[in-house]
Amino acid sequence: MQEYYKEKIPQMTYKQMDAKTLQFEDGTFDAVIDKACFDSILCGGDAAGPNSDDMLKDIHRVLSPNGVYICISYGVPENRLGYFNKKEYDWTVFTQKAAKPTISTSAVVSSGEKDDNKNFHFIYIMRKTPKKEGE
Repeated sequence: MQEYYKEKIPQMTYKQMDAKTLQFEDGTFDAVIDKACFDSILCGGDAAGPNSDDMLKDIHRVLSPNGVYICISYGVPENRLGYFNKKEYDWTVFTQKAAKPTISTSAVVSSGEKDDNKNFHFIYIMRKTPKKEGE
């Protein structure tokens, strides 16, 4: 990616690292955007649970006090909110649904047919709650 975009966006830096142990200082980012990384970790067999916890803990760590983690997923809320709504994360979770951009999905949505979740992506937005003075 770095090579591909070096002339189009020369100020962009790409880094490759383990999502469970991010090589950044605490509070570095105002936003972290994830498209399918969390889903991929959840496909990891027996290690999926611990690995997903490690990833979320590290994302939470690198977010600023008002930071936002945006996770775009194929996973329905019943299968994702249990990971995101843990007590150790001082964030509020919001969920949005977006139709997948395909011809068949557009036809299903516009015709008012059954709301079939396989035709949608879910956008989970986790906004950290800043600590009040004295906490």
